[in-house]
Amino acid sequence: MSRHRTRSRGPAGRAFTAALAIAVVVAIALGGAGTGAFATSAVDRDSALPVAADESGVVGLDVSASVAANDTTRLVTVTNSLDAPASATVSLHESARDDADLVVDGSIVGDSATVSLSSGASETVDVRVASNTTLDALAFDVSATGERGVTVSAPDRSATITT
Repeated sequence: MSRHRTRSRGPAGRAFTAALAIAVVVAIALGGAGTGAFATSAVDRDSALPVAADESGVVGLDVSASVAANDTTRLVTVTNSLDAPASATVSLHESARDDADLVVDGSIVGDSATVSLSSGASETVDVRVASNTTLDALAFDVSATGERGVTVSAPDRSATITT
């Protein structure tokens, strides 16, 4: 006669299984949500970053829906949501460099602009688009570096060009 032994996981085994199931569900949910604010980030090991929309990310972005040809208009406002200083760089895509220049505090700075941001501070980067542009949209990237080793990247942002 053969005996089969029924094995019970007990309370500790059930708790572990439940915790594992919850962790998998959370990981799937967060993985599908995306960040919006930045496509990639790198942080020190003990750091955690929330998933957020552009405006409320680690370094928030408020991108203009459109910019005007033959004028200087706001392109993006960058906000440092970290509790330490950061710097952000806005760079025009290669396709936009002949038709536009970035402007910071009223001064034309060219195809790339770097701004320093204290904790909680915001800085606006404007753009001057040529009157004879043939572009429909102005494409650019944003990257940022925080004092505590945080680096983030928001590639392929754009604003429609109105004439």
